[in-house]
Amino acid sequence: MAKASQKVLAEANLTVDDMGLVVPLQANLRIIEAVGKKLGAPEQKLFANIERYGNVSAATALVEAVEEGYVKPGANILVPAFGAGLTWSSHLISWGERVKPLGTNDVDLPPCDKSGLELVQSYLAQQRPHQGITD
Repeated sequence: MAKASQKVLAEANLTVDDMGLVVPLQANLRIIEAVGKKLGAPEQKLFANIERYGNVSAATALVEAVEEGYVKPGANILVPAFGAGLTWSSHLISWGERVKPLGTNDVDLPPCDKSGLELVQSYLAQQRPHQGITD
């Protein structure tokens, strides 16, 4: 994640000092701290919420960072992540002026008795009914 972050910063002609916030994938605290250290990101720019929720995506962490006021209008935000150790990326977001939600939603999601895998398999079966799907 650090190398991907260094690459995207170099391509944008920016440094970690130009970032308002660094919001990495919340895989584990050791990784978050290592990325911050390799980038030279000061602790106050490194957002982590893993101690409250466990392993969540950088996007999920970014939502909380916005809600808690860590994202300032016009800020640059660096969002490094990886997937299953096989893919990695880093995104640079130029945040707009709005940092407050437009409103809230009181809609409840319907209950679900299937796992994520079962939902995906069901969806794929509908998309490709002529092909057998195996685990």
